[in-house]
Amino acid sequence: MKVFLINLDKNPDRLAAADAQLKRLGVEYERFPAVYGKALPEEEKRRAVNRFRWWCAVGRTIRDGEIGCALSHYAIYRRMVEERIPMACVLEDDVLLEDAFPDQLRRVEAWVRPGEPQVVLLSNHTGKNVERAQGIYPTQSDIRTEGYVLTRTAAIALLKANLPLKVPCDFWGRWVSMHILALYHAHPRCCTQNCTQFLSDIGTTGIEVPQEHRTFLKRIIYVVCRGTGKALDSLFVVAACFVRHFRTSKRRG
Repeated sequence: MKVFLINLDKNPDRLAAADAQLKRLGVEYERFPAVYGKALPEEEKRRAVNRFRWWCAVGRTIRDGEIGCALSHYAIYRRMVEERIPMACVLEDDVLLEDAFPDQLRRVEAWVRPGEPQVVLLSNHTGKNVERAQGIYPTQSDIRTEGYVLTRTAAIALLKANLPLKVPCDFWGRWVSMHILALYHAHPRCCTQNCTQFLSDIGTTGIEVPQEHRTFLKRIIYVVCRGTGKALDSLFVVAACFVRHFRTSKRRG
């Protein structure tokens, strides 16, 4: 299976840490240069994001780091589509790999069905089913993107669903609820995020002012706007599901 390691040029220390782990485990990989969100021209950022949809779904403006993170992952998806790579493992450079990673990767490769839109998460941040027996189990949601396997079919579906960006690229549960992909956890988990050695590259740009720092009137306005945004986002999701169902029914008919 092709293994991609996403790494920013400005982070050689992260590359060195990930490289040491992968070499120790005997896993061949390709370094994939990450997109540095802060360095993108403003026009390119505007084209990359549907800011209204993002605010409706997330409740704040997008961070430069989130733009860079999503575009980095989606650039790999494009590569998969263009080169007809049936499946790939995507790792971020702050990943912390377990000794079982190579064996788990082989099990996932044998299990995955390339013709279906599948994503298998190699980590587990839900706190659920962490003690399950070895295997690959369906799940409804999770977050983070430090390590996962996806099929080319899933890559196509995600590019279509979230470009321009409407939500962060780790909102896995959203795509499950919209029937865009099938999501799984590989047990036991074989990687996690190295939060001890490395801080997040996402940054804080775009975070809204905390409610406790707002005036009473601004809090009321914010609550009303968020309620409206959430309602609109739900309508967008329902509409997208309806369109997908209609198109599927039409093709079958």
